[in-house]
Amino acid sequence: LGFGIEGNWEVIVKYHGNIERIATEQQGVAQILTSQFAILTIPRQNIPNLQNYTEVEYIETPKQMVYSFTQNMVASCVPEVHNNPPYQLKGNGTLLGIIDSGILYSHQDFRNSDGSTRIVSIWDQNIQGNPPPGYKIGTEYTREQIDRALSQPTRAEQLAIVPVEDYAGHGTHVAGIAGGNGRASSGSIVGVAPEAEFIIVKLGQPGREGFVRNVEIMTATKYIIDQAQKLGRPVAINISVGMNEGSHDGKSILELFLAEMSTFWKTSIVVATGNEGITPNHSSGLVPDGGNSLFQFIVGEGKSYYNLYIWKSFIDIFELEITAPTGERTGRITIRQGPRSLVIRNTKIFVVFSPPSPLNGDEEIVIFLEGIDGPVDPGIWTVTLYGMDVVDGTYNVWGPTREQVGAETGMLNPTPFTTLTTPSTSPNVISVGAYDSLTGQIAAFSGRGYGRNNSVIKPDLVAPGVGINSTSNTGRYTFLSGTSMAAPHVTGAAALMMQWGIVQGKNPFLYAESLRAYLLRGA
Repeated sequence: LGFGIEGNWEVIVKYHGNIERIATEQQGVAQILTSQFAILTIPRQNIPNLQNYTEVEYIETPKQMVYSFTQNMVASCVPEVHNNPPYQLKGNGTLLGIIDSGILYSHQDFRNSDGSTRIVSIWDQNIQGNPPPGYKIGTEYTREQIDRALSQPTRAEQLAIVPVEDYAGHGTHVAGIAGGNGRASSGSIVGVAPEAEFIIVKLGQPGREGFVRNVEIMTATKYIIDQAQKLGRPVAINISVGMNEGSHDGKSILELFLAEMSTFWKTSIVVATGNEGITPNHSSGLVPDGGNSLFQFIVGEGKSYYNLYIWKSFIDIFELEITAPTGERTGRITIRQGPRSLVIRNTKIFVVFSPPSPLNGDEEIVIFLEGIDGPVDPGIWTVTLYGMDVVDGTYNVWGPTREQVGAETGMLNPTPFTTLTTPSTSPNVISVGAYDSLTGQIAAFSGRGYGRNNSVIKPDLVAPGVGINSTSNTGRYTFLSGTSMAAPHVTGAAALMMQWGIVQGKNPFLYAESLRAYLLRGA
């Protein structure tokens, strides 16, 4: 969030050729994800040098993401599929990949009847020391280590062997919906795929508990698919995290990466659409040629930062002016001036007009507000956009999610559509919104579509996401609401379908786009 952070930076690159050679030449290292995507860790001052290599097609710094909190099994027809012929499916032989805040691995619902674990492995990206082979951060814990920990009589002794915890409780709740077996409730609270096994990735930046970036999502996805392929078993991956950064058209680097990974192995990737449907964090408008349009946002008390991401056609030429709550103005800011850094009262303002993205050809204008020795000046801020040469004139603007800035900060005239969080606008993933299974109504908070410029039709479908009772990091159960809770219903359902199709041999190609097509037909 700062403007002048030095030292080594991580950047995501889309490339061809020998990226490891380039990393070495720039005093860095490369983490290769696929033949097209890699993560480079290099000195900050060397990042501009990457654009001199023809092998580097696109560069992006990591973006922060957040977890999406806010009679379900019966409404989803799960008991019928569990218990009635000809199906009687419970996920046996399949894997559930949970990319989230961790898991309470000692919870009875994640253990077999003999007390052994149902978890194949856990990769905690926050604990340094023993990363999985081929990866650079965190520590991997095997089934054998988890079972050894579970044999210990106290929680402290368990954590001495496998020190993985889920402080937020989010990942534990999500895992329980997708595949809890109900042992802690004597079978009364059961997940969708109770006989599937888990591969768990606890997200985070090492040393910064609670922060998640798209770069960790990318490595987590590849790790889970690698593990599933080694085991020769189909996998359904759940991603219940998201962000408002990105183009929201399916063409951000994370979304393109997930689209590619969905074609690897026997994989289905399920993503929550976020809880931004009724939050004031998105607005849109039209700037006429020779005219202007404005949007306003309010910054609540005590906010250390506020970021805005404006997406528009690169063909249109805009200028902009920012007016502070005091009425003080920045004056006109143009693309010709390059990155601008200004100060009004106690707020530093940084404005960047990005060149057209090679991923979609559009332009992003980024506005950062950051407090100087304290919070950003609170009150109503105004951004006026001037149409200097306009063909289309449409713009969309997103601020941080509610989880990041709270309910008292956001747009004064929000737009509820295109409130899907990234990466749920990825074209090849199964994007899941939330509905209330008691009332049959779409949940008001559920992120809704389409993608920007009607680029993708999302969400694909909705699932129960209001008042869902599932596993808690206390060892018991708790109720939570959100699209985070809706997505694992579909992830578990994907595991049941892959059991029927792939494990039982009735349709060996029932994964990815084929599986999504059947889900859409059923919905």
